[in-house]
Amino acid sequence: MENKDLNFFEKFGLEVATGEVEIGNTYPIYGMITKILDETPGNVIVELNFSIRANMAIPDHDKIELLKERAFEPGIFVSTVTSKEPGVVVDCSTVVFGRRQQFNA
Repeated sequence: MENKDLNFFEKFGLEVATGEVEIGNTYPIYGMITKILDETPGNVIVELNFSIRANMAIPDHDKIELLKERAFEPGIFVSTVTSKEPGVVVDCSTVVFGRRQQFNA
């Protein structure tokens, strides 16, 4: 891990860990939106990291469009686990994306 990454983790008290998630607990999930499953306002469902189904209560159509634009960009999804069978399902309450990368050709 680079020194810059280490400082970020120390600054925010974060750590990378593996293990079982528990239903009802809230976790920060690092990853990206890999598929939009339902974009109904108020009941948006996305797939995170090709395997986690995340329910989001986003009523605003403009914010749904922004979410679609930022798909495949890394972010942190603060989510509460609601089910683990047959796959992990979460209720996502907060999404934090980093600054957009700009490339000049």
